[in-house]
Amino acid sequence: MQQTNGQNYLEENLKAVTNIMVAQFLQKLTYEEVQIIVQELLDLAEKCKSLKSHELPSESCHQLMTTFLEHICNNEGMADKRVFSDCCNINKTARHKCFLLHKKDDAGYSEIFQISNPEQICEMDKENQVPVKDQYIYETSRKHPFVYGPSILTMSVCYETAVQSCCQEENKTECFQTKLEPIRKYVREISLRHHHLCEIGIKFNHRVATAVELVLLTKKQPKANFSEIAKLSMDIKNLHQICCEGNAVVCVLGRSQLMDYICSKQAILSSKFTPCCEMPEPFRGECIINSENDDKPDLSSLPLRRFTEDQSVCKQFTDKQDFFLQRFLYEYSRRHPELAVPVILRVDTVYQSLLGKCCKLENPLECYSHGEGIFQRVVRESHERVKNQCDLREKLGDSNFHDRYASKILSRLCLLVFVNFCC
Repeated sequence: MQQTNGQNYLEENLKAVTNIMVAQFLQKLTYEEVQIIVQELLDLAEKCKSLKSHELPSESCHQLMTTFLEHICNNEGMADKRVFSDCCNINKTARHKCFLLHKKDDAGYSEIFQISNPEQICEMDKENQVPVKDQYIYETSRKHPFVYGPSILTMSVCYETAVQSCCQEENKTECFQTKLEPIRKYVREISLRHHHLCEIGIKFNHRVATAVELVLLTKKQPKANFSEIAKLSMDIKNLHQICCEGNAVVCVLGRSQLMDYICSKQAILSSKFTPCCEMPEPFRGECIINSENDDKPDLSSLPLRRFTEDQSVCKQFTDKQDFFLQRFLYEYSRRHPELAVPVILRVDTVYQSLLGKCCKLENPLECYSHGEGIFQRVVRESHERVKNQCDLREKLGDSNFHDRYASKILSRLCLLVFVNFCC
């Protein structure tokens, strides 16, 4: 069987990826303890590299997570020492969720690579007893257990390159400050984003999670056709679920395969992907994810009237509700890239509610023909609500505002992570 680029990339980085998985679950283990477990898991991980023609990569790689958790539970000393004994006493499905709940984001672990002490960093790199890249993967994984494996791999290469470069400079401190701080900032930001993406999958239903991806993809690729956006929305939603479950091996393979597909379709997806697709792994994926939104197409000849003035709206809504609402979400999003994701989702919810009411009436068209005006009102009210909150935040200050409104905004926090309305 001919290997895909994703399988080749996984093969080259299998040990590093397994390190990420172990360190993210067992955050209190030392580097040496992590390496022992990694070596014991690698034999099974090797199966991800040599698949039979009828197997999907994930079928073999998924076994790695089950074996990993069983390994922890069968090692009684480790389970007791690492407070996982409660997880080990329940069935396998619940066990996995239990282990995930024990993850602590940015759990106060000290930063081993202090910019203020560049000589120590360079000495470690020079001695090469533990490669700087490997040490960085370990430290970053335990400090940020929700960051997806592919992102950690990318940043580890950036970190290693920066260290090797700065250690040749006379003013090492200034060099490290310039090159390492942006890496740390990016990791903190992507950790927050990945954590919230995982929260969306937990707190909201399948349709909401898919809708979020559909809006984000449409805003980034407004020229792409609906069928491609719908397919990618589902694929990415499923990939988020895999990565959030902590199986770094499947996450890395899935991300690489997804980028293979995107690059094979770049001509119909986005003109902004071309320079990214020319990059090697691991930079290709991060580049595509962080690329600019494509230019908005001219949609003046394709108004939204088909959703508010067409006689067949109720039939389409009744026959294929999810498909019809996804199509509306796609068409509305590509016409309004300036709107935040929660606002667009709110419009979608209002439209669904409107059709649910109107399609029961004798003359539904007369009812839903007012949709465009209702959409505009939703947008206006959303902007006014956010402006009021931002004004209040400025008046109270960050601390008081957070204390007063934390409980009210908590349920919406997952969706608001994608936007910066005005604050």
